[in-house]
Amino acid sequence: MGLVARQLYFEAVKVGDELPPLVKPPVDRIQIARYAGASLDFNPLSVDEQYARNSGFPSALAPGMLAMGFLGELVVEWLRGARLRRFSARFVKIVWPGDVIACRGRVVDRRFEEGGRYAIDIEVWAENQRGELVVRGTVTAQLFYSAEDEARQRAGQPPLVVTAAEEEARLARLTRGVGPRRPEPVRPVARPAAAPAARPPSPPAKAARKPAPGRAAARKPVARKRPAPKRRAAARKPVKKSPARRPAARRPKPRPKGKKRR
Repeated sequence: MGLVARQLYFEAVKVGDELPPLVKPPVDRIQIARYAGASLDFNPLSVDEQYARNSGFPSALAPGMLAMGFLGELVVEWLRGARLRRFSARFVKIVWPGDVIACRGRVVDRRFEEGGRYAIDIEVWAENQRGELVVRGTVTAQLFYSAEDEARQRAGQPPLVVTAAEEEARLARLTRGVGPRRPEPVRPVARPAAAPAARPPSPPAKAARKPAPGRAAARKPVARKRPAPKRRAAARKPVKKSPARRPAARRPKPRPKGKKRR
């Protein structure tokens, strides 16, 4: 018997890989009844409409494990034959008849364990048609490292033991084995114009020398004050001069009597 087609191996899984989404048809009453019969979970809230209404619900509700089963279907389809080691879930919101459930998942951890075991952790969640979170869970699975490892274990031989360091070295060899690329044609690069020569920095200003002790400091030149402009004397009022007195006419001296003029 040959190997399972499209088997998923540990060497091909990376942290951050997303699982292809799984969208289920609308949940109906027939699906709820079939699930109750298969799981032997005949909760009256899911199978008895009148009982659910009397309990305060608008209608019968879908079992919470039904949405968890959708998540399990998503993971099993993606793992393709790997061993499921752990599956846990937390129910966030009620699933009602008519809801369309979309399941998604993402790889969050990838680790090497002792004895040639290789495990991954997957975060899964389900949303309804309104984008509301319904169920959230975590899945832990164990995978074969490669097709050689699966063939050895199916033949009864011990598993292939590969460490993280050996895997990094293998990937490095594969990367170096890639053929060199063709060199691209070299295009002439325009040389940038020469920048103008920078001027030499001006010498720093000399600091003022302090006078040596014992010497008198140079006197600063004293700014000469300009003489204040002379004030003009106030105009004196003209003094009225009294009219000059004319000298009195001299009277001839009286001649002595007895003398006659010649």
